Amino acid sequence: MTASIIQGISDRRYYILGIMLILAGWQALAWASHPLIVASPGSTFGSIFEMLTSGELTKNLLITLQRQLTGLALGVLTGTVLGIFGGLRKSLDSMFQPGINAILATPSVIFVVIAMVWFGQGSTQVIFVTALLVMPIMYLNSAKGIQSIDSNLLQMVQVYRVPNRIKVLKVYLPGLLYGFMAGFSLSVASSLRITIMAELLGAQNGIGNAIFIARGYLETSKLFAWALLLVLMVMLIEAIVFNPLQRFISRWQE
Repeated sequence: MTASIIQGISDRRYYILGIMLILAGWQALAWASHPLIVASPGSTFGSIFEMLTSGELTKNLLITLQRQLTGLALGVLTGTVLGIFGGLRKSLDSMFQPGINAILATPSVIFVVIAMVWFGQGSTQVIFVTALLVMPIMYLNSAKGIQSIDSNLLQMVQVYRVPNRIKVLKVYLPGLLYGFMAGFSLSVASSLRITIMAELLGAQNGIGNAIFIARGYLETSKLFAWALLLVLMVMLIEAIVFNPLQRFISRWQE
């Protein structure tokens, strides 16, 4: 017990040391460059404070999060449902694979342009692109999770005629959750990046649009501020959504 606590404190110290090294390298790079090329940590945090006090940060953050979470939910739901069918039936998996591969092989920006033609600029195209690009991630992980279930276990369940309820809860659901969590953790981070990209090209508000405006006016400190905020957002989403969900599923599987 004591050893694990000491190990945890030591790991935390090294984590903090890593952050300090990043900040030191960032500051050194800012000193060696022009402010229009690399914003210093001080000016970046100053821009964050200015955006916070002016309301720009909160307004764009809420818009982007609403789009991201809506697209994420649709993509996760669609990909998981299709993944279940594909995992249970090899013929369906073979039928779905060409479409999944086509989406994964196509550059994301092409879907943004197509969505702009279909839906115009705004939330609809951002949500559509986010859901569309999250769906293959969830499909592949959900299908692989079910397909990874031990075939001997499935045969035993069939031989002993285990009731469907127990079969679903004790055999299929644990296998699905294994793949689901892997896909969901990747989808959470990916959906935010996809949402920002879609806003950057085809929205008149949100974080992506704010980044586009900052680039146009050469407000480098704002660009670095938004980049830092996006990193913190991913870490926060993982801390308040993914980690608690993973702990809950781990306790449920015990």
